[in-house]
Amino acid sequence: MKLQDGKNIIPYLFFITLTLFNSCTKSEEKKPNILFIMMDDLGYGQFGIYNDTITTADFDSYFVKLVDSLQGYSLDKSLEFSKTAIPTLTNLAKEGLVFTNAYTTSSICAPSRLGIATGTSQNRFGVYTNADCDNSGLIPGTHLAEQLKKRNYNTAHIGKWHIGKKDKQLLENIKPDLSKQKRNKRDTNKIKKSGYNGSVTKEQHPLNNGFDYYYGYNHWSSDFYNATNVWENFKHAGKQENYNTDTFTDKAIEFIDNQVKSDNPFYVQLHYHAVHDSLEPVAPKKYYSKFNSDSHVLNNFYAHVYGVDANVKRIIKYLKSKEEYKNTLIVFTSDNGAMSAGVYNNHKTGSPLPANTPFPGHKGTYFQGGIRVPMFVHWPKGLKTHGISNQLVSTMDILPTAIAISGGKVPDKIDGKSMLPLINKNTNIPIHDHLTWSGIHSYKWGYLITKSTKNVREEPYFAPPAWVVIKGDYLLRFTGILEKGVYLESMAGRDPVLELFNIKNDPAESHDLADKMPDLVKELSALYYEDSKDYAPPSNWKKSKWKELRKT
Repeated sequence: MKLQDGKNIIPYLFFITLTLFNSCTKSEEKKPNILFIMMDDLGYGQFGIYNDTITTADFDSYFVKLVDSLQGYSLDKSLEFSKTAIPTLTNLAKEGLVFTNAYTTSSICAPSRLGIATGTSQNRFGVYTNADCDNSGLIPGTHLAEQLKKRNYNTAHIGKWHIGKKDKQLLENIKPDLSKQKRNKRDTNKIKKSGYNGSVTKEQHPLNNGFDYYYGYNHWSSDFYNATNVWENFKHAGKQENYNTDTFTDKAIEFIDNQVKSDNPFYVQLHYHAVHDSLEPVAPKKYYSKFNSDSHVLNNFYAHVYGVDANVKRIIKYLKSKEEYKNTLIVFTSDNGAMSAGVYNNHKTGSPLPANTPFPGHKGTYFQGGIRVPMFVHWPKGLKTHGISNQLVSTMDILPTAIAISGGKVPDKIDGKSMLPLINKNTNIPIHDHLTWSGIHSYKWGYLITKSTKNVREEPYFAPPAWVVIKGDYLLRFTGILEKGVYLESMAGRDPVLELFNIKNDPAESHDLADKMPDLVKELSALYYEDSKDYAPPSNWKKSKWKELRKT
């Protein structure tokens, strides 16, 4: 067959067929993008999708008492704001799969983030406290982002890193007078301007552990404005003048845009600073003006939350404009529970109610409020199960899930599991039979002002150790020795205790069942001791505290 100009049509048909085939194959084989969003210290009850059935009567009475004496805001407004501050995230959650039984790997940030990064209990690396992580931190080759690199993903970490050692060479560069005894204001300014407080050693740097781009800080927090501890790749970023929630989002969109233009799949960790620590800095007016209670504390906290939501909306708008939205898996969570109405030395306020309602405790403790977190996944193209899942899941499962949806093989010798079976279909097969935790059980981040004789810097050195097992509807918690003269509720000291709770019927952990169910106590204890038999000793935490966790 020939065209009108006499040329043979067969080569043209072959070319068109090959083009269509390649186009279809490329479309079919295109890997999903992955965006992992994590907030800092956001409580379960502060994320409004979880509190549709909560009333102010469910608030922890102890925290309500603290609110009345220290802050005095409206409980009704605090509940209202928790629902209205996250419109974008609420829509994503409703269109996605929401986990109501999700836990993080630790009640404090650095150990939690190390567990998330490696899909492995950080206790196996000898990390139980923030100081342990600062002293040892990430072992090169264990960050699971490297598995995504092997799948040809372009990767970025933006925001809080906090899983490595600081680069002490920076201090060497600005010696000689930088010993703690001799350090003066001028020296402190030099350290600040050097970026030391947000630095990380090269061996533990994101660019040497699976990431192509880094814009963030290796520290527990970063100033909302005028931060000097932020780094871009291997270079100190100087002073980050603008509101960091906006800036981190700018960097994320810029990176994603480069990948979209190059037709590369991307994996982005966007780990916001909000809402870490107390929030004295005022959120930008465009966020603050949404909240109109009589309490600045309440308005400002939820303004920072809304700032994150508004920035996620920016990312969604961008992804839709580039037709990447449907093929992007979005995972959202928090690194641990909220600080919850505590006070640091009478001048810093913890985050407001609903805090971790309906669960007791706060960040730093091994009550559920310290480790149970909001979490959902959203993926229009690939999510086959929508709504609510009450499966027991962990933040250690996030990166294994990302590896699985990329088509990679999840490493065998890790604790995290792929949640792909839950995403693909509504399965009743458990992802985890049980979960275990161990670490410091500290009042530093909440109860301190009314429960301890020690100040915020001292109390963690006296805080007891704890381990926890959760299986089915039950939580078993061991809490170690309370030293004399430290805690007002036990000034004479206290021996270790084992407590058992039915957390389905008693989420507030009000009724200890240990004496009534000794066989279950033995069963759950055996699970902890089996899981923990190869946990490494801490690099910084008192060995005597750790040894309490080893006793049978």
